[in-house]
Amino acid sequence: MKLKNFLIILFLASFFSLKAQKNTDVLMTIGGNPVTVGEFKYIYEKNNGDKADYSEASINEYLDLYKKFKLKVAKAKDMKLDTIQALNDELAGYRTQLANSYLMDKEVMNNLYKELYDRMDHDIDVSHIVVTLPKNPNDSQRKAAEDKINEVYAKLKSGERFEKLAAEYSDDKLSASTGGRIGFFTAMMPNGFYEFENAMYSLPAGQYSEPFTSKLGYHIIKVNGIRPAKGRVEVAQILIRKEATDKTGDEAKTKINEVYTMLNNGADFDEMVAQFSDDKQTKTKGGVLPEFGINQYSKEFEEEAFGLKNVGDYTKPFETNVGWHILKKVKDVKKDNFDIFKRKIEPKLKKDERYEIAQNELIEGIKKDAHYTLNTMVLNEFIDSLDADFYTFKWKPSEAPYMQKPLINFDGGYTKSLSDFAEFCKKNTRIRLKYEDNVPTTEVVNELLNQFSKEEALNYEQQNLEAKYPDFKSLMREYEEGILLFEATKMEVWDKANQDTLGLYQYYENNKNNYTWNKRAKVSKYILHGTDQEKGEEVVKYAEKSDPESVVKEFGKDFIEVIPVEYDLNSNELYGVVKEKDAVSNLKVDKPSGLMMFKKIEEILPSRRKTLEESRGYVIADYQSYLEDKWVRQLKNDFNVEVNDKVLKQLIKK
Repeated sequence: MKLKNFLIILFLASFFSLKAQKNTDVLMTIGGNPVTVGEFKYIYEKNNGDKADYSEASINEYLDLYKKFKLKVAKAKDMKLDTIQALNDELAGYRTQLANSYLMDKEVMNNLYKELYDRMDHDIDVSHIVVTLPKNPNDSQRKAAEDKINEVYAKLKSGERFEKLAAEYSDDKLSASTGGRIGFFTAMMPNGFYEFENAMYSLPAGQYSEPFTSKLGYHIIKVNGIRPAKGRVEVAQILIRKEATDKTGDEAKTKINEVYTMLNNGADFDEMVAQFSDDKQTKTKGGVLPEFGINQYSKEFEEEAFGLKNVGDYTKPFETNVGWHILKKVKDVKKDNFDIFKRKIEPKLKKDERYEIAQNELIEGIKKDAHYTLNTMVLNEFIDSLDADFYTFKWKPSEAPYMQKPLINFDGGYTKSLSDFAEFCKKNTRIRLKYEDNVPTTEVVNELLNQFSKEEALNYEQQNLEAKYPDFKSLMREYEEGILLFEATKMEVWDKANQDTLGLYQYYENNKNNYTWNKRAKVSKYILHGTDQEKGEEVVKYAEKSDPESVVKEFGKDFIEVIPVEYDLNSNELYGVVKEKDAVSNLKVDKPSGLMMFKKIEEILPSRRKTLEESRGYVIADYQSYLEDKWVRQLKNDFNVEVNDKVLKQLIKK
């Protein structure tokens, strides 16, 4: 009992110590500007990934880096770089680009990912009653179908059996004969059936839905049962097709049974596939089929495939309308983790109707939260002013004073005038021109207004992203400070290192012992344009005692090319060559080109100090590091840095 009490006390102590630290707590100040715990944690975790273990060494190392970063940003602001219009324009452009994708990803895609990922854990046994619609229904056809499905729904509510009504009313005659049962389904349903999917995953077993629409028409569904999802499986098959002359199928059955007997006697499955299977697409692949889920093959085929428990198990022979099969389980296909799933499904989701539906729901939510209002009197005044030109390219908005009246309003004074809407109408000629002038103007204007209000709702929401989403605020701060850091470092370090020739020379003079050549070899690299190796060996022997000019003169410049190069004596280019003057490598054939080549050391060069020109790239890089270190030391003097040790200790995980 005492141990239990101690553990409870220990748990509570750790709980409250964790709760005591908030993201708004100030970890340090740089020149009087606070850096909160939340800001530091965001950047620490982002840049360290899985290595962000909050150990003392890790935290202190990154804190030191972040101090330097924030010092440079403080200097950039002190230099008024944050007031440069070009930089602010760059930041504004980035914000617009980021806001567009962030809002959709955060509010739309993440919800769709989670919904679909969770739904894939269950298969739903469904029955339905469907009243179909033609491809392009007119109003009377749509009304007739709607009346029919509502009649069915009323009868269901009055107590009539679903199965009876399916047989009587459903346009799906195949399932009508079985009480409307169409079997098990799982997410993701095909495009055009999102409402079908929503209905089947929202109902408990035994319940039926309200009427809803799909690309087929009107449905009412009933959920018969729910089971853990079968998921996906990968199998290999041996297929014996029924020949046209085999009226009874006995020949195929006899053959598959013979194969089954051989398997039971130890025959290799892959060999049996190669020898007997009639599936030409998989015959040379061990019979392996692409992985699949439910409702991709016949019911009999899938029952056998998903019934295999262990990898390597195979079925008894069974029959489908294709022929006779034996299946072997190749592997269990495990559900992807959430991150991998998101990457795979994203393109498909964005093409599905659910994406547009979720977008519209997001926009309606924004409007509701922002107390969106429409000035209908102003809108009607606009509609009344329109004539037949509105349906043509030549239409132009009026410049009358009433055009400046507010048309739509959001919280915080975000307002768009009738003039703004009219300009939107002018630009969207595609919508205006698709109608003829016999279509009521109100209908055309309402479609345009719907698009206009959607865009403005998103624009309104994007203005408030920093306040609503801490991650977005952090991203924008990170990008803004990155721009300032780049400009300040460019001015204080990179430009100076490249342009301050006197300073660069002085730095080289003070550190020239750091820039030296190791012992090197002057080398003649011979390339022989031919494949006669005997002649190649003859060239090698001649080159051992001759200079390059003599070799070329002897064998011809069309056959021999000599390239003078210098290598460090320990370079891999000289591997296998004796490191002395006049040493020659073995003749080698370059496989890609087919050319013969060898190298000869003409001279051994002693170690020496590099000139500034020879080491310029290295000197500039080192000079930049020197200037940056000097700059940071100066910044530490210019800007006071104070770390809250108490808050820092709470960050560290012992």
